[in-house]
Amino acid sequence: MKNTPRSRRLRAISLIAVVGVLVLASCSDNKSDGDSSSTTKPSGATAEKIRISSQDFSEQKTLAQVYGQYLKAQGFDVDIQKPIGTRDQIYAALEADKLDLQLDYSGSAVTFLEGTDVKTSQATSDADATFAALQTLLKPKDLQASDQSEAADANALVALKSWADKNGVTKISDLSGVDGTITLGGAAECATRPDCLLGYKDKYGLDLKFKAVDYGPPLVAALQADEIQVAQYGSTAPEIATGKIVELKDDKGLQSAQNVVPVFRTAVASDALTKALNTISAKITTADLAAWNQATDVEKEEPADVASKWLSDNGFS
Repeated sequence: MKNTPRSRRLRAISLIAVVGVLVLASCSDNKSDGDSSSTTKPSGATAEKIRISSQDFSEQKTLAQVYGQYLKAQGFDVDIQKPIGTRDQIYAALEADKLDLQLDYSGSAVTFLEGTDVKTSQATSDADATFAALQTLLKPKDLQASDQSEAADANALVALKSWADKNGVTKISDLSGVDGTITLGGAAECATRPDCLLGYKDKYGLDLKFKAVDYGPPLVAALQADEIQVAQYGSTAPEIATGKIVELKDDKGLQSAQNVVPVFRTAVASDALTKALNTISAKITTADLAAWNQATDVEKEEPADVASKWLSDNGFS
C-alpha cells in the first residue's frame, strides 16, 4: 500500500489506540496496588481511632494518660478525652460507641455489671476468679479485657485517724459500738452497691446514713468538716500514707480484688492493641498508683505530666 496521507493517518490512529490500551492497563494495575496498600494498617498499630476516657478522679486520669500516651508512642491513633464521670456513665458511653477504652478495677467492674439484684457476687478477694468473671460479663456487651495488672486500688472504708483513735475503731465491725449517728460518705453510686452502703448494712449490720460526696480529696474534706464520719475511699489514697486518715480493717471480707484492668470495645480489638496494653499492665504497681495520687492530689501536678514522667522513668519514651 502506498504511503499516502490517508494511510499515514490510519497508522497514527492505530498507534494511539494501542498506547491508550497499554496506559489504561497500567493505570488499572496501579489502582489495584494502591487499594491494597491503603488497607494495610500501620506496623504494630491499628487503623481504628482509640478513644480513651476515665472516671473523674486523679488516679483514673493518670491511668488514662499512661496507657494513652504509650499507645500513641506505639503508633496508634489515640484520643484521650476528658473524664466522663461515674462507672455507669463510662459503660453507657462504651456501649453507645462514644468511647473505646477505659481503665477499670476488676471487682468493682464485676459488681457493676452484675447489677444490684445479684444475691452472691462473683467479685471476691480471689483476683484470678474475679477477673475470669469479668471477662464473662463483658462478652454480651461486645466488650473485652486485656490482662489485669498486679496494681490494685481496693475499696477501703476510712476515717480520720483522730476520730478512729477517739472511738477505739480499728476494724469495720467496731463501728457497731460507736455512740451516735455515723454517716458514710462516698460517690453517689455507693448508695446502691452491695460492696458499699448495702454491704455495710447487710454484712456488718451497721445502721449508716449516707451522703454523696465526690470521690477523692473532697471525701477527706468532708471527714475533716465532720459532715461524714467514715468514707468509701481507695487503699492508694495519699492521705493514708501521710497518716491523716486510716483504713479500717475489712474483718468480714466484704471487699473484693480491685486490680487495674483495661476494658475496651471488641470492635477495636487487635493483637497489637492487646500486646501494648499488656506491656503497661505488667509494669504498673500498687506503689505507682499511690505515688501518682501523691503527685496529683497533694503536690498538684497534672496527670499528663505525671504519666509522661513515669513512662520516661520506665523506659517507655
